[in-house]
Amino acid sequence: MTVPTYTSFAGQVDAAQEIAAATGDLDLLQADRPGYGTRNILEVSFNMVNATVGAGVIGLPMAIYYAGFFNGLVLSAVVGILTYLAVHTMILAAKRAGVYKFAALGEHVLGRPGFYLLNMMLFIQSAGSCVSYIIIVADTLPVLLGLYLPQFPFLAHRERMTILISVLAIFPLNLPRSIGALASWSTVSVLLLPVMIVTFLIRAPAYAPLHDAPLTFLGEDPISALGIMSFALVCTQVALSNFLSQRNQSVSGWRATTFVSTLISWSISMAFAFIGYLSFGKDVQSNIFSNFPADDNVINVGRLALGVSMILTVPMAFYPARDAAQKILGYETAHRQPSTLQHHAVTVALFSVFLVLGVSVHSLGKVYSVVGGVASSFLAYMMPALAYLGIFHPTWLPWQRRSTSEQTPLLIKEGEDMEAQPALAYDVGTIVCLLFGSFLMFFTLVKAFIS
Repeated sequence: MTVPTYTSFAGQVDAAQEIAAATGDLDLLQADRPGYGTRNILEVSFNMVNATVGAGVIGLPMAIYYAGFFNGLVLSAVVGILTYLAVHTMILAAKRAGVYKFAALGEHVLGRPGFYLLNMMLFIQSAGSCVSYIIIVADTLPVLLGLYLPQFPFLAHRERMTILISVLAIFPLNLPRSIGALASWSTVSVLLLPVMIVTFLIRAPAYAPLHDAPLTFLGEDPISALGIMSFALVCTQVALSNFLSQRNQSVSGWRATTFVSTLISWSISMAFAFIGYLSFGKDVQSNIFSNFPADDNVINVGRLALGVSMILTVPMAFYPARDAAQKILGYETAHRQPSTLQHHAVTVALFSVFLVLGVSVHSLGKVYSVVGGVASSFLAYMMPALAYLGIFHPTWLPWQRRSTSEQTPLLIKEGEDMEAQPALAYDVGTIVCLLFGSFLMFFTLVKAFIS
């Protein structure tokens, strides 16, 4: 295998390239640099949807209640548009700088403190997501097995069955280095999501007359609604790895992937949100499935689809958490990749911790909601905006003004990377993302401390 020479923004040749060239490890190459993607646009779009539509979606009906019906529709559209802009412009910045690791992008823009800040936010967001997905598996599949297979009482044991399911079904999906290996499973997971929506469409009308769902404009807590929506739609932490797995890595190709994945994710999420709210109104709970009785057979089909989908979605959150941990530990740098032993050791250690938390914790509570909301606002809006502005307009960031004239010019990859150019619409969009993320983070923290 011939590996083309590729230099980072500092002009250094990545040592991982030499390792990959010597071993011929396509999985390592695909996880590390452009030019080795094997997945088409639709497959990567499904991967992005799978990473986006996770446990957060079942809390969206509560977000509509907090925001108000019509205000919720407006806010959801704003969040969807900003998510599209953030994901697309972050890849533009990465292509222009020749930096394809999220943490390295943060370091390039924010310096060494930014490297640790970004990794900390990534770990909080991804670890919290992993634990919440395992909690949903624990609260869903053992209950269904106990209900429909009462002759096997051990199947209803929450802790034992969750551990068994996690070790046999979830853990093997976390072993590959490249997220592209999960594309086929992501397709299955995404195809399970309509099953949940169909169960809602079939059964929700039967419960709607029992609950009051006022079509108000402004709800009681729009800030919390924005936090829930942002948490449900954030996917920037897996954007770069998915871009590297895509065969067509041109700007237009990624624009298509971003548009398709954002549209599908937003449509699925808002279907959950509005169907759930219109069905249960003021009585809606944070987990929409908790509003249905346990013996509703049609809804239990949706519960089963949710449980299986969460099994396939855990790796989409686990990969960024592992990457962040490996960078913090120094196993992964600009000059090296983790060894096989280090890769598997970190995988086993993190998975064990997440599994213990998932089977022992029933509700992550208010602290998790606040921490997750802060991490989501930073990852979803602020970091992509800072990356774009720091690379295309460095003088717009105060801390980069002094050093801009002394920086070594970026080494641009020949060919399609020259497509990565700034535009007025992207300039305005990234500034809006930065302001929106800062606003959401600030008021989330204020609300948490004064309440």
